[in-house]
Amino acid sequence: MDSRTFLLRPVVAVPARNEAERLPTLLSALAQQTWLLAANKLLDVVIVLNNCDDHSPEIVNVASTRLDGLRLHVVDVRFPPPWAHVGSARRLAMERALNIGGPHSDLFSTDADAAPAAAWIEANLRSISAGADLVGGHIIGDKGEETLLGKGFLRRATHHLEYVGLVNHLKSLVDPDPHDPWPRHADHTGASLAVRGDVYRAMGGIPPISFREDVVFVTRAVARGYRLRHPLEVRVSVSARLAAGSRLSRR
Repeated sequence: MDSRTFLLRPVVAVPARNEAERLPTLLSALAQQTWLLAANKLLDVVIVLNNCDDHSPEIVNVASTRLDGLRLHVVDVRFPPPWAHVGSARRLAMERALNIGGPHSDLFSTDADAAPAAAWIEANLRSISAGADLVGGHIIGDKGEETLLGKGFLRRATHHLEYVGLVNHLKSLVDPDPHDPWPRHADHTGASLAVRGDVYRAMGGIPPISFREDVVFVTRAVARGYRLRHPLEVRVSVSARLAAGSRLSRR
């Protein structure tokens, strides 16, 4: 790891709603980050339990005593009906993360059903230390769960990814961005989004809206001139959501 990345302080922010079954996978993945050994520091993780009525609080409490390397900050909140959605929860998680890390920290958003790759923190910090203001991570569906959705789904998903890749490659040729060169991916959602603390503060935070709050934030930041990177080595696996609604409704 570049020596400059040791000066960066990552803080992870996670919105969670009734994720007792999936939180252990996320927390285990965070506890296995290579950054923990390289930096020899604790990783601060803010988890906002958004109107949970399952065993998520107990799961997080148990994890806090069993997983070395993580310093968990749990916010158990009940938003009123108009605000009980992922936008409110992610904004609160990011605000708490900023309070913990300060303006010179780097804020990492992910989801409760996610499993970041072991080098997720390090790979993000490399891009930030190289000049990126925001880093979008490549989102990969859980292969085992996607297989259960059938051959039709897999065929459509494969064609969609091929199309997105071709469009993204064409864009890199027609309108190249020196800060985001090819090869790259096209994802920049809350499942894997890193942003410098000072940039987050300058942007006024993630908007507390019920849908695509993450994409709206990134779009506004890029419009303001902040540099967005999509490095292939920043990867996160997410659930395919086989039951109980979509990922958006469950976060």
